[in-house]
Amino acid sequence: KSLLGLSDVRIYGRKCELRYVDTKTKTTFLDQNHIQGCVGSSVNIGLYHNNILVSLMTFGQKRRSMGNKNINNNEYELLRFCNKLNHNVIGGASKLLKKFISEHKPTQIISYADRRWSVGNLYPKIGFDFVKKTEPNYFYIKNKKREYRFKYRKDILVKEGFDMAKSESQIMEERGFYKIYDCGHLLYSMRLHI
Repeated sequence: KSLLGLSDVRIYGRKCELRYVDTKTKTTFLDQNHIQGCVGSSVNIGLYHNNILVSLMTFGQKRRSMGNKNINNNEYELLRFCNKLNHNVIGGASKLLKKFISEHKPTQIISYADRRWSVGNLYPKIGFDFVKKTEPNYFYIKNKKREYRFKYRKDILVKEGFDMAKSESQIMEERGFYKIYDCGHLLYSMRLHI
C-alpha cells in the first residue's frame, strides 16, 4: 500500500513529537513494520503522534558487512526508516534526518535501498545523492529461515573446524544451507560540512 500511495492514515510530520527511542521499542516497531525487520543501531529517533510511535529512523556506524572498509567515527549509515503499517507520515523522514544531523554532526551518511522492493525515491527528496547500484548478493536458507552470509565466512568456518580445502559454499551446502540471491542495492550518500 505504501509503494502505491494507498496508506489508510495520513499524518503530517510537523504535528508529531520527536523522541529518541529505546532498543526494545525500536526492535518491536521494526519487526512489526519494516519488511527487513530489526537491525542493530546506536541511534534511534522516532516521531510520536498522540503518544503513539508512527515513524522511526535508525543510524549506526557504517557496516563492514556491506563492504565499508575505511570507517570514520563521524560517518554513519541510515540503517532503517519506516512508518507504522498503513500510515503515511508526510515530511517525517526529513524531520527525523534533520534531528539526527543537528545533534550528531555527521560528515557523511550513507544508506542502501534494497532493489527487491525499493526504487530509492525517498533518498533524493531528503538530500542524498545516488552513488551506484551494487551487484546481487546472497543469504543462506535452512529450515525456511534466512541467515545473513557474513557470519558464515570461510575464515569463521575454518576456525570452527571445517575443512580449509573446501569453499564456503561447499561447507554450507554440506551443512544443509542453500543460497538465495537478492537483486543488489542502490547506494546513496550525503556529505555534510558541519
